[in-house]
Amino acid sequence: MARRADHTKAELAKLVIDTAEELIGEDGIDAFSARTLSRAIGYTAGTLYHHFKDLDDIVTQVNSRTLAGLAQAFDEADKVADSHQQLLNYADAFLGYIALKRNLWNALFEFRRKQGVGVPPWYLEAIASLIRIVAECFQAIRPDLSPEICRRSGQLVFASIHSVVSLESSGRLGLVMDRDIRQVVHELVDMHVTAFEHRKG
Repeated sequence: MARRADHTKAELAKLVIDTAEELIGEDGIDAFSARTLSRAIGYTAGTLYHHFKDLDDIVTQVNSRTLAGLAQAFDEADKVADSHQQLLNYADAFLGYIALKRNLWNALFEFRRKQGVGVPPWYLEAIASLIRIVAECFQAIRPDLSPEICRRSGQLVFASIHSVVSLESSGRLGLVMDRDIRQVVHELVDMHVTAFEHRKG
């Protein structure tokens, strides 16, 4: 495949990530490879690795966009004074975003990195920042509890919603639940909040 010379280095890097995001979004992470990506952009697979360390690096960049998109969805969620309702609003934003970006969201957790390749600190911080948004609601509900306890509650809610979404994505939610995913997630949030409200300091 002949190399096209109509892109600067920065333009080519953006083209790679844009196209990778599109391919993963359409076909899922399991169908994604250096070969399919290079074919889609019209460059050799070798050219990709002049701009990125490896496929892990490319997927990580795509995943960072997915996390940023969820952060934006949280930011755009309706803001209310009642922290319990705010958690429900964030849950709705979570579900709405994943419904639009299901394959990209799955790629966050289904992509298997090469052995020995760690997750970049900034990537972990992007996830932690989302959990902090949820934790702030718990802190407002029980200001007397420590930030660490609120952070853990934020983690539990975040992970719980993701687990329900994973079941729904695989078509298995109906095996264990007889109601739609929004109702399930709202009940889940309600249960977490009720337990948190009555938690001993």
